[in-house]
Amino acid sequence: MQSRFSRRSLPVWLAPAILAVSLTAPFAKADFNEEPGDLTGAWTFKVSRTVPTPVDFVALNTFTKDGTYMSSQQGEAICCPTASPGYGVWTKTGSKNFAVTFSVLLSNADLSLYGTLNVHIDITLDQKSGNVSGQFQGQLLDPKGNIITPVAGTFTGERIPTQ
Repeated sequence: MQSRFSRRSLPVWLAPAILAVSLTAPFAKADFNEEPGDLTGAWTFKVSRTVPTPVDFVALNTFTKDGTYMSSQQGEAICCPTASPGYGVWTKTGSKNFAVTFSVLLSNADLSLYGTLNVHIDITLDQKSGNVSGQFQGQLLDPKGNIITPVAGTFTGERIPTQ
């Protein structure tokens, strides 16, 4: 007896399952290599804000290969009860220098928009230690785009280890 294979003999769920597995496999194993001279990966920054008032805090940062930047910070380091993660972009500007620009949405206790924090960061990578340092400056803007206060400071950072 000869059996014929046809699409009608497949269970309805099997074709989508095969497709999902075949599309997922290439993404299951990330193509991630930390290279000297590259920021790609996750970092912990120890930040010292000097303007408008001095305060120290910790920020977690992610630099993706496609130039996307994401950050979250400890507590109320700027002003408000609620702050969104920071979203922005980064680029290499020299052999060991990088620039980042990002924005954070800040909310009042009632979740109304307090303002937007726009920040520019200049980063220098120490290729011996693999750590970074730099400075940042920016502005806190009200919902209409008026400057509430400037912000500025310095930071040091290290990669979050994989082990």
